[in-house]
Amino acid sequence: MDNKVFPLLNKMLEWLHIPIGKQKKFLVHLMLFMVATVTVMVVEPRSFSAILIEGKPAPETIRSPKAISFVDDAKTNELRQVEMARIQPVYKPITPPPEEDMLGKFDRQFDNLAKFYEEFVALPPTEAPQNLIASYFNGDMLMEEEKLVQLRNLRAGQFERLRSASRYILSTLSQIPIANTNIEKIQGDAYKHVESYPESALFKSLMASIVRSSIMTNSEEQIELTRQRKEAAAQSIQPVKRSFQKGQKIIEEGMIVTADDEYVIRKISEQIKKNHILSVLGYFLMTALIMVLSLVFLRLEDRSLLADAEQYKLIGVLFIVCLLLAKISYSFSTGSDKEFLMILFSPLPSVALLMSMLLEGPVVIFHIPIIGIMMLLSVETGSRYVIVSMLAAIAGALAWRAANRGSDVRNLVGAAGVKIGLANALGVLCFILLDGDGFSLMNFEQIAIYIGFGFVNGILSGIVANGVLPYMERFFSLATTSRLYELADLSHPLLRKLAEEAPGTYQHSIAVATLAEAAAVAIDADPLLTKISSYFHDIGKIKRPMYFAENLAAGENKHDSVTPFMSSLILMGHIRDTLDLGREYNLPERVLGIMSQHHGTTLISYFYEEAKKKEGDEVSKERFRYPGPKPQTKEAAILMLADSVEAASRTLPQHTHSKVETLVNKIVEHKLNDENQLDESDLTLKDIEKIEQVFVKAIISMYHGRVDYPGKLSNAEKEEPANAGSGL
Repeated sequence: MDNKVFPLLNKMLEWLHIPIGKQKKFLVHLMLFMVATVTVMVVEPRSFSAILIEGKPAPETIRSPKAISFVDDAKTNELRQVEMARIQPVYKPITPPPEEDMLGKFDRQFDNLAKFYEEFVALPPTEAPQNLIASYFNGDMLMEEEKLVQLRNLRAGQFERLRSASRYILSTLSQIPIANTNIEKIQGDAYKHVESYPESALFKSLMASIVRSSIMTNSEEQIELTRQRKEAAAQSIQPVKRSFQKGQKIIEEGMIVTADDEYVIRKISEQIKKNHILSVLGYFLMTALIMVLSLVFLRLEDRSLLADAEQYKLIGVLFIVCLLLAKISYSFSTGSDKEFLMILFSPLPSVALLMSMLLEGPVVIFHIPIIGIMMLLSVETGSRYVIVSMLAAIAGALAWRAANRGSDVRNLVGAAGVKIGLANALGVLCFILLDGDGFSLMNFEQIAIYIGFGFVNGILSGIVANGVLPYMERFFSLATTSRLYELADLSHPLLRKLAEEAPGTYQHSIAVATLAEAAAVAIDADPLLTKISSYFHDIGKIKRPMYFAENLAAGENKHDSVTPFMSSLILMGHIRDTLDLGREYNLPERVLGIMSQHHGTTLISYFYEEAKKKEGDEVSKERFRYPGPKPQTKEAAILMLADSVEAASRTLPQHTHSKVETLVNKIVEHKLNDENQLDESDLTLKDIEKIEQVFVKAIISMYHGRVDYPGKLSNAEKEEPANAGSGL
């Protein structure tokens, strides 16, 4: 990778201790994880493509595909129109005032009308009133001609009341600003005033006509100022927002579709399209944040996991699978109007239990809330069920961590499943009690169903985890406890093959495993992983067994016929052959990693010196070094030391405490001085001291003397006493 182009990225990878040869693949895995996670979060199992026809029954129950808010333009405009209507127009009095005001004009016209009334009443009924009307009114009159004719039906007292009542109403209306823009409204209001009088319909009709004809403008409307006030009032109304939670029912199957239903569906469809890019970006950033937090945690807590691509890939796969199953479960539950089924089908407890069986406890406990957060974003309205699942998942992880001490995996998984079920049931009951209103409406049968589903989820989690475990172990080549116990069987085909074709190497491997396991126990490393790695660490020697000292017959040495360079290549080649055979027999990658590191980059000193004798001091040391890497874990470092100590201890003529101790100290010091082979393994000086003590004690026990048997079974010479055997 180009450090100039991506300096920050390279610094991050260096800080994470990702081997240079694996950095590109590591980044590819991260990108695939981000793309897969965002895809799962964005894509909905049930597409939102509802087609509704107003006035027709809904063909299916339609729910909101996600939490959505939008502005209801129709409602907003309606409220703004109402608010604008409440704003009264702004008027300015006419200046100068009219020569004749409304009341003056009314008085003059009514005086004229009174004279007409006196003559009209006296006129014989048989005589037409048109000539009389024409003589009094010349286009300027208080009422229409048909109304004038109806005046004959009023008595004199009524006519006077008509004057006073009409003038009173007109006086009241004259206090109101009247302009060209509202005169018709004022005229219409006049009828409302008239209706309140306890008079006959004819009287009211005549009075309304008089008042309406007498109304005059007395103001001018300030149109621009009125418009500004109305606009300000309209803007004061906040847009009406309508919100729908994910899974919220919009319309039920068979219900008649209203205009509002159709409008809501259309707006939700538009909003989904509008927010799609933003959603993708948001989920991408959230995934990136979670990924960074996970990487930092693993770097601080268990950086060896980052170097093991299979384990980190496992976390990513389980993360994505859990999110996908959660979305499917949520979609099924809400689609069937039975959201409580989410607790039954929640995948988080089973995924957490599976992770606990495949990974270290702290790693699992950290990632459970991380997955839960993404599930909360995915399901939204089912937050309570997700919280219950998170608590149950943590309970399952803790249960497995507390009980994981034996090889009876099935019983352990079953017990962990029961504990998950109990935690589920308790969590569901807690939320039922917290929801006081909902609790009061439920019957005991419903409560039992809710709690029962929670418990059954735990049982199912154990069954699923137990069933999936072997496939996960094989697919990701993981060194789980159950898998390691299987490999501890010395009848394993690869170990049998080693015993048959390279018996010396087989015996050496068994002895190394004894030393390494004891050392691992002493410094609190993983004794089972260390022992299994020791069993298989030299299986590559099967391909050329006679080139290795432990398999050579007396007086025979294959290396005499090849050059020192070729001999060193053969010795180094057994690492590659070991890894090839290990993968062929599906050994876990973690075991293979330890096996590949058990020689580190140590120098093959014997053949290096032989080459110098033939070629001179110009011979490069690098040509005689193992390819590495150096031990990255305590287990790999223990195997390196045990391998060297066991091989060297066979050369001792006597295995006294002082000689063995000197040998062990010499070998450990050599590993420390030869390019600091143990520097990357996290071993402390105190650990090394404990390992030395264990090795000395174990080797003395392995090679302790025995009392010679007397008589025919004696190994002593004939002339020696029968009891002359070596002591303990």
